[in-house]
Amino acid sequence: MPKVYVSRSIRIDAPAERVFSKVRHFKSWPKWSPWLLADPDCSPEIHRDRYSWAGRISGVGGMAVRSEKQNESIDYDLVFEKPFRSQAKVGMIFVEENGRTKLTWTMALKLPIFLFWMRKSMESAMAMDYDRGLLMLKSLIETGGIPSRLSFEGSEEFPGLSGVGLRRNCRIDEMTGRMEGDLAKVRERYPAGVGYCVYDRWDPVKGAVSYRIGVCREELPDGIADDFEVIPIPAGRVYVVKHTGPYRFLGNGWAAGMMRGRSRQFRHARMFPPFEIYEVEDEKNPVVKICLPMK
Repeated sequence: MPKVYVSRSIRIDAPAERVFSKVRHFKSWPKWSPWLLADPDCSPEIHRDRYSWAGRISGVGGMAVRSEKQNESIDYDLVFEKPFRSQAKVGMIFVEENGRTKLTWTMALKLPIFLFWMRKSMESAMAMDYDRGLLMLKSLIETGGIPSRLSFEGSEEFPGLSGVGLRRNCRIDEMTGRMEGDLAKVRERYPAGVGYCVYDRWDPVKGAVSYRIGVCREELPDGIADDFEVIPIPAGRVYVVKHTGPYRFLGNGWAAGMMRGRSRQFRHARMFPPFEIYEVEDEKNPVVKICLPMK
């Protein structure tokens, strides 16, 4: 059977005892789960050593503590029932370094044989999910909260827009800083207008993304500066998720939207690129409208 293995780490400004305690108690998991945020109606069943869930979007599954070593490691047995049956071994490893803790989250999973073609894409997707979960856990432990809020607006008619901006390619792990710099460069030349970004290519296996970022213009300028281009978005129906919070958590909104598409809450039109509109460009508390084209 095809094997999937994921290992992701983060450093948390807290001693291992505190991090271990937060992870060990399943009651904290719904707050930082990178999957349950897409399924707010799901109410997981939580016990001391077991945790299970059943949701329209998050699927059906459960996890139980298999073994633990105080402040050093926890091993879990993970079982998925839906969308397909599988089992996995999950681990948490805690290493304290000068009052900080390096937390490593691992998973080893055997896919059903008929899903062999999904191995690489699943490893990439799970790695991104783990990164999002670890980032939220870090925030929860260090600050007591997670400044990432989602609003599921559902389907709406998008009137279309046009503007001016830049075409860029970069690595996915570099994109937050690169995009902020690109938008700042656009605003230096064209300061007025709502910001937006169109994602032409997203390849988690290669870790690469291609995007066009710009600002809306009611009237296009007669001449366009070097390196800039017109960036249109056609009118059509879109599924909307709004994310409020720092840009480093924006992946939560995109993941939630894609999960809802995969669970058939809407029919995603993949022939049109998805896009986001920056409704509030506040450094600490921006509001981003994520739009997934619908069939």
